[in-house]
This record gives sequence, structure tokens and C-alpha cells, in this order.
Amino acid sequence: MIHRLDDESGELAWMPDGRTYCYGLVREGYSSFNCGRLPEEAPAPGLLFTIPSDHDRVSSEDNLDQLRIVSFVIAEGGSRSFDHVKRGQGAGPVHQAVARFPSGRMVTFLTFDRPEQGVLDPEAEICSSDRAVCFPSEPVPY
Repeated sequence: MIHRLDDESGELAWMPDGRTYCYGLVREGYSSFNCGRLPEEAPAPGLLFTIPSDHDRVSSEDNLDQLRIVSFVIAEGGSRSFDHVKRGQGAGPVHQAVARFPSGRMVTFLTFDRPEQGVLDPEAEICSSDRAVCFPSEPVPY
């Protein structure tokens, strides 16, 4: 579990082996799951995979301003803590969970969201606490 909103909502991910991932976005009455293989070549140093956007919930057509885009990232290693360095307007917090393989290898699963509507900030960025791994947060272009 990466982020739990309540008993029926959250984001989760798992890796049954070192190359296969699964990611799920679960909301009341809606779920989206994506499984696949990590790319042979990492999209950027320290990053293994990204899903740039998955739509969060909208309760009615009158609430389109509440629509959010949730991004999912897998980063190499598990000892880093990630957070916004420059937060885009309306961006939510960075949520993370670490998976450890029997070999000792660790990966960090990250989710973060932003409003679907509004101005994108091309300088908005998320970095590990040691600044060794940084990537744009609006939108993740990989």
C-alpha cells in the first residue's frame, strides 16, 4: 500500500519479481490496474518506471474542477525520502512505500497528484532527500 485514503480508496503497487510491476488506483466504485515489465533502459538515473497520469474520481459533471491526475513512479533503492522541491500549484503530497526483494534490492513506489485543470509549472520537481534523483512532477514526461 502506497497511500490509503479510506477503507475503499488508495494506491497500491507490488513487484512479483525484479522486472514485473503492478500498480492500482482504487476509488469508491472505480479501480484501475496496470501490470507490465520494467523497460530495459531506465527513463532517467535512479528512475525505473513512470505512469504519467491516471484520472482520480469525479463525483458528477458539476465537479470537473475536482478531477485530479495521479502519477506513479518506481525509483531504484529504498533509503531515500522523496518530496516536492518546487511544488506546482495545487499539487498534492508525495506518497511512498518501499519494497524489499529477498536479494536485498529495494525499490521505492511513489504516487503524487495534481489538478487536471490549471496551468502546468514546467519547473515543478520532486527529488530524493539527497537530491541524487530528481524528476519533473508536472507532468512526468517519461
